[in-house]
Amino acid sequence: MDPSRFDPFATDPTLSHCLPPMCSMPTSTDDADVQAHAELLIALYQAEQCLAQQDLMGALTKFTTALAFDPQRADVWMHVGRTYLKMENWAQAIPALETALTLQPGMPDAQHGLSFALFNLGRHTEALQMIDDVCRRGNNPAMWVMRAFLHGQIDRNPAKTLEVYRDWGRRYADPLTRKAGPLVVADRSPKKRLKVGYVTADFREHSVAFFMLPVLRHHDPQEVEVHVYSGGRRDGITDALQQCVTHWHEMIHLSDDELYTLIRSHGIDVLVDLSGHTAGNRLLVFARRAAPVQVTWLGFMSPLGMKAMDYRLTDAGITPPGHEVFYSERLFRLACMASYAPPTYAPLCEEPPMLRNGYPTLISLNNSAKVTDRMLGVWARILQARSDARLVIMVKERSAEAAQANMQMRVEAAGLPMDRVFVLHQQPLSQFMELGHIADVALDTAPISGGTTTLHAVWMGLPVVAMDAERGIDASSARTLQGLGFGGEVAQDDATYVAAALRLMDDPEGLLHLRRNGREWMGKSVLMDYAARTAELEKAYRLMWLNYLNRDERWLDVQADLDAALAQTEGAQPPLQRLAGNG
Repeated sequence: MDPSRFDPFATDPTLSHCLPPMCSMPTSTDDADVQAHAELLIALYQAEQCLAQQDLMGALTKFTTALAFDPQRADVWMHVGRTYLKMENWAQAIPALETALTLQPGMPDAQHGLSFALFNLGRHTEALQMIDDVCRRGNNPAMWVMRAFLHGQIDRNPAKTLEVYRDWGRRYADPLTRKAGPLVVADRSPKKRLKVGYVTADFREHSVAFFMLPVLRHHDPQEVEVHVYSGGRRDGITDALQQCVTHWHEMIHLSDDELYTLIRSHGIDVLVDLSGHTAGNRLLVFARRAAPVQVTWLGFMSPLGMKAMDYRLTDAGITPPGHEVFYSERLFRLACMASYAPPTYAPLCEEPPMLRNGYPTLISLNNSAKVTDRMLGVWARILQARSDARLVIMVKERSAEAAQANMQMRVEAAGLPMDRVFVLHQQPLSQFMELGHIADVALDTAPISGGTTTLHAVWMGLPVVAMDAERGIDASSARTLQGLGFGGEVAQDDATYVAAALRLMDDPEGLLHLRRNGREWMGKSVLMDYAARTAELEKAYRLMWLNYLNRDERWLDVQADLDAALAQTEGAQPPLQRLAGNG
């Protein structure tokens, strides 16, 4: 999973506890003390308003004003640190959170934020120790999700990853499933027009939208009635997606109970989660058993850890046979688990920049959480072997100052030549898609690989050097390149990774050939055969529906014979079924 999609602020603490009741106003009659306290409360109130409007710099200014009146406020220091986290400024977040913990040892929200900052700066042992300590002492679901995420990303042991996500599920999701009311399914026709619901906060300029837009455009209205339950901020991409859907429901202001009731009232047959444990997810609606068939897809590659999610849509490249034991969901394999729709604005530079520059430029497009010290060491070997090569490291931080602060010491420690390495802060999508004009070859990261970023790179004409791995979710880029049959090289270890990068830089004609033909090749690939991918998806939903009617899970691959499955189901229809909360 892409860590940039993980939501460390799923239940972000509010400022209400920072604003004391009137009885806690200072007892001093000194007008200056009363005035100072009033100014502090005003600053905190204004900071809260700034956060609500996503004005993070404004919020920091107001928090700083509040601390000038009372620098001993641990809660305000905590909010300063967490605001820096929202800005992906890990280096600045850490001292603020550490100050909060000095003033109030064991503050859970400060430790929660600090563990995430430490993880993003590669201080993994400290991050795990801190989040484990928080969870031992508390029962906050956001803390337990953070624990699962950090262990899953750092440990990479698939059995351990399943265990830590189940720790969350047992505490917060599964109890809701046991308490869920019975679900009456009135129309049990095997061939009925299925009502399919997609639940997401990411129908905007977001990686999930690039995969889902062609799906919504190609759904067959004779086969499925599509409902979207959307909970994210809107933009132009949202409008394009909504135009494809007749039944669009805004859910951002609905509680989990209200959304659950709404979905049940619509009689949804197959409910699809597109978020997993990422920002804006509604997994606890699924835990209440909102639909007879519940599926997770695209948004989160690790197991969810909850009993009420019936299936995970995947393919054999991402989850090879034998990996079923590492997931809490039943794996349903498609021939290809996703489609790709490139951004509308993606100007192609038809010649590799090295031809005009006289030297090659490598680029890493992944965020700083994926750039490990080991990876920096591998890149150092490449630059040592090619003395004229430059390297651009694009990171998640939103400002040039934060990007430099977070990466410079690590770059130096890895032995990279500072005069040939450039750290680039996060770019808007339109500018991101212009990076093919400055770079020749893209370097993927390991053990956490790219996803949509890799597809964007190939679309820009950048060959990608990727590392293979046992788990498909650790080798998303490698599986993409292997599936395409072009677009870069897949290495088995550090040495072959270095050799692949050097080989690509030594082949300007090959780079030119990819630039001039790559988009045509991608357009003919399975990833952009939208009609076939969507028909395959609808077949998967139908087979899951038949599994539900038969009260078993006999069909778990899209290659199954649908006509035979329909015939078997029609010949063995059970009576009206009431589906209990646990399925």
